[in-house]
Amino acid sequence: MPTQTERLLASLRDDRARRSAEYMVRRGMTPLRLAEAKQRLADLGYELDRRLDCHGNSRWMTGELAGESHPVITTSIRQADDKRSFAHFEARRDERFRALQKLRWETFIISRGAIISL
Repeated sequence: MPTQTERLLASLRDDRARRSAEYMVRRGMTPLRLAEAKQRLADLGYELDRRLDCHGNSRWMTGELAGESHPVITTSIRQADDKRSFAHFEARRDERFRALQKLRWETFIISRGAIISL
């Protein structure tokens, strides 16, 4: 039976996205389903602000995939209580923020055939 990671990687129909996601997994990152990412963010007091989604291509600048690109969706994360961007200069900088940063560095989302970077 395939693991969740294997199922998520297989869901990427674009070879470039699948190659990039496999590379990210080899580097120690964990792919998440969108619902799982939303729950993890909510547990920390954050939420995705999907109004700011931007569809595009991301290009690897270094490493074994240097020069290759893949479809990506970038989005914004905001504090659930006051709707302030996590990156705002007055946003909280507590343990939850540090946990958010760890989540952003260690995971990525696979949804609708693209990689969503946090």
